[in-house]
Amino acid sequence: MSRRVLALAVLTGAALLMTAPVSGAAQAAGISSADASAAHSAAAGFQDVLARFFAQAPGAGKPVTVQIAPDAYPVYELSPDFVAGKPGAAPGDFAYFAIPARASDGRTATLWSVRGADGLWQVGNIASGDVEGEYARKLPAGAQLLHEPQVDAWYAVSHGHVTSLTDQRAVTLDGYQRTVEARYADKLPGSAYARDGEAGGYDATSQVMPRGDGGPVPSGHDTGWVPLLILVGVLAVSGAGYVFHLRRHPA
Repeated sequence: MSRRVLALAVLTGAALLMTAPVSGAAQAAGISSADASAAHSAAAGFQDVLARFFAQAPGAGKPVTVQIAPDAYPVYELSPDFVAGKPGAAPGDFAYFAIPARASDGRTATLWSVRGADGLWQVGNIASGDVEGEYARKLPAGAQLLHEPQVDAWYAVSHGHVTSLTDQRAVTLDGYQRTVEARYADKLPGSAYARDGEAGGYDATSQVMPRGDGGPVPSGHDTGWVPLLILVGVLAVSGAGYVFHLRRHPA
């Protein structure tokens, strides 16, 4: 698996007003099974794009075929409203559906599906590896998959607790809020840290990177629209607040 190095970009985030729950936790954030199905359908035709993605990755060998998994995992990113301690704020804002894919040589990748400006779900990023899927498959029933980008930590949010998916340590929501407030209170929107565009801060002018592995864009595919799609697409699903949401590799 290629290394993943995380930076943070600013996106607005809020609930989608839909029905037909995927799970209790997902329904609370407004994500529906209809959304998951539409997000997955958007990825269904990307086998050829993924084959080129794998072919152009470092160390690529012979051509591969690609299988896209039937899963679409909702991913939540740490909410700055929660960091700031706003009453009623959830720990995470919905960011994207993660859809795993596997090449015939065993390598994996993840498609990020977001809602476009036209209201339709579209693939906005390809990231190397199956990190989201690996953690999502560890979730207890009804839990949300929460990502804290600056420390690249993954959690299960359920029943008033936040549980690390790495070491299974659990804390209350209040305890977790105090932890992230200490880490990020000086990096919230409007802070000097954010205005300077420091990695890990919020900068409303930041551009979302189009790919998760830092490799070359697959040739023959119109990926020139991807950065704008990610930014506009996720902005379109949101109502207020900012979401951490950038993953890339160093050159």
